[in-house]
Amino acid sequence: MAQQKLLAQELSVSQILSEYGNKLIQIRERQNNRPNINMLREQQQQLLAQELSISQILRAYGKQFTQIREQYTDGINGRCAMGVIMSYYGWDGKCCTNAERRLYAALVALRRAGISKESLIELNDSGMTFDEIADYLDQNKRR
Repeated sequence: MAQQKLLAQELSVSQILSEYGNKLIQIRERQNNRPNINMLREQQQQLLAQELSISQILRAYGKQFTQIREQYTDGINGRCAMGVIMSYYGWDGKCCTNAERRLYAALVALRRAGISKESLIELNDSGMTFDEIADYLDQNKRR
């Protein structure tokens, strides 16, 4: 009697094959639903379009820091305009730690915006505030 119950509980070969076939179909559907390279590139471009502009970074993110001149950071909470942009891209304000990558990200953002690093540094070191630099960048972008 117990043996008959166990046999009744076992799946038939056709049931096992059917379940296996359904699993294969699900796997194929998931693979077909994966985004292709072109779709990923398009999504990346949309994210880049949503990224803050240099002037927006200076206005919003610059409020966290004390503005300084002639150096990217004072090692505490001071940043120049370039240091603020680097911090936006993840720099912690320490001179050596992860600065290279963050400087590169900041330079790429400046290049995309058509702003030279040297002119940004000049604006900062001339005594303009982050907001004044942002206004200047916005006014000259439209010309």
